[in-house]
Amino acid sequence: MFNDDTESNVSWIGFSDLFFHLFIFFLIAFIIVKISATEAIKNNNLYTVQLEQEYNQEIVYLKLQIKALEAKLAACMEKIATCKFSTQQMSDDRTELQLQINILETSLKSCQQDSQECQVSLIAYKEDSKKLKHKLKKYKNLVKYEGYGPDTSKVETNKDDLFQQIAANYNFIAADSEHCIPILENDSICVKDTTLQEQTISFGSSVLFTSGRAKLKIRGRDILTTVGNVIKNKLPAIQEIQIQGHADITAPKKYNIDSQRSQEYNLKLASERALEVFLFLKEQLAINPAKVLMSATSFGSYKPVSRTAEDKYTWEKIRVENDDNDKKQLNRRIEIVLTYRR
Repeated sequence: MFNDDTESNVSWIGFSDLFFHLFIFFLIAFIIVKISATEAIKNNNLYTVQLEQEYNQEIVYLKLQIKALEAKLAACMEKIATCKFSTQQMSDDRTELQLQINILETSLKSCQQDSQECQVSLIAYKEDSKKLKHKLKKYKNLVKYEGYGPDTSKVETNKDDLFQQIAANYNFIAADSEHCIPILENDSICVKDTTLQEQTISFGSSVLFTSGRAKLKIRGRDILTTVGNVIKNKLPAIQEIQIQGHADITAPKKYNIDSQRSQEYNLKLASERALEVFLFLKEQLAINPAKVLMSATSFGSYKPVSRTAEDKYTWEKIRVENDDNDKKQLNRRIEIVLTYRR
């Protein structure tokens, strides 16, 4: 019986040890699993946080890209709008240019037609001109050879006598082609016909006046006395005497040649010189303006010696007519224009 109890106790002790060991094993296993699970959770949480950070960074990056793309899209839309506006403007300009081209083409056709009509008129004018010249020549021949028309023989005789008498006072023998009497080295008195009724006696300014002055020189007074007495002897045949003052474009250095003050200066100088000659003929030679019309006028620098009433002039052309000393010398003058009775 003892042996049975002993065996029974041994069996119980062995079972208890086994149970204890199993418990310890499972406890340790549980602890290990718990620790592993905890570590796994920690690792999982860390990974989750890292993923979330990466996700947030990706979101920020994508938002920045979206903003950049939106800005590019806005710029592109603006360019498209500008391009559309430019295209529309170009279309409008093209339409306007086409309209102007049509107008110009119409004007060109009209101009060509007018040109053709003008050519026809010009041809007709030339024919008429030839006929009129032929008639004028025929009329002149009648006047000369048959005595028809107004008598101009006295007029031409008076003109020729005037020149010959002035020339004789200076011992100058005039050839048929000459009409100027040399008085000074660089200046002269010229007598020329302007129309059938008019004759001009032209004095170079240095013949009568000192440069820039309006008072007659002693030599100028002597010359004017000689010429004035010849005119005085012809007064019955003279209807009008006009004394014209002319200047070049030269002025004092304080004035610009193209300025209004410069032109006014020359107009005044030429006027004072013309008036000086007028007063000399009136007071010293007793030519009475109440009996024979006599006047004084000034053209200043506006009438170069080569200019006629028919010429179209500008200030630029007047400057060309004064672009050297020889031209200026010719332009500085006093002219006595005589109109004869018919």
